[in-house]
Amino acid sequence: MKSPDLILFAKQPVAGKVKTRLQRDYAPLQVAEIAAYLIRTSVQLASSSWPSKIYLYAAPDLDHALFKELARDFHIHLAPQAPGDLGQKMLQAMREGIARSGAAGILGCDVPHCPWEIIEQAHEHLANGKCVLGPAEDGGYYFIGLQQAQAALFEGIAWGGDRVAELTLARARRLGLRFEMLPVLNDIDTTEDLWLAAQAFEPLRTFLYRLLAQQLSEQL
Repeated sequence: MKSPDLILFAKQPVAGKVKTRLQRDYAPLQVAEIAAYLIRTSVQLASSSWPSKIYLYAAPDLDHALFKELARDFHIHLAPQAPGDLGQKMLQAMREGIARSGAAGILGCDVPHCPWEIIEQAHEHLANGKCVLGPAEDGGYYFIGLQQAQAALFEGIAWGGDRVAELTLARARRLGLRFEMLPVLNDIDTTEDLWLAAQAFEPLRTFLYRLLAQQLSEQL
């Protein structure tokens, strides 16, 4: 059996430069705090559920206190994201992960509410030579795991659109690849996504209530 890498993708939680769709309802500094929470909680989830190596691929670089803290506290590895669009970044990270370990999976940092059983299931599929896809309710995906880095799965796709998972599966069929499918999850892009996830994930709900209380106190 293989020991596949898990690759997490994260942007520096800098005010005004991350999760911008949340700025409709939160101040930029609060959005940065939310982003930092999502990254930290995702690393905690991965560290408790993924039995082999974990890499955090960061953008625009590794020079942020949160990344260094997570590497120290959870013994994960840090790496810079490649230039280009999301597809180019994921393709390069996948190539590196597969070169290191023979298989690799990429998990976004916007599903901290993902049950640990799903992460373990993804690892088992990859370790046994299978490909894995975790579709998101918005038409994208929150997890992709491969045995070979297939460029066709990452090039010429409108990232952020509602047909990303559909196009990925169609291209996989043309390549002769079969994905093991994980349960559909809601990933977090908007305020509505945030509170929907919080309904099922108590730690996020507690964090948001604390943030709301802080927001109200600042308005008084």
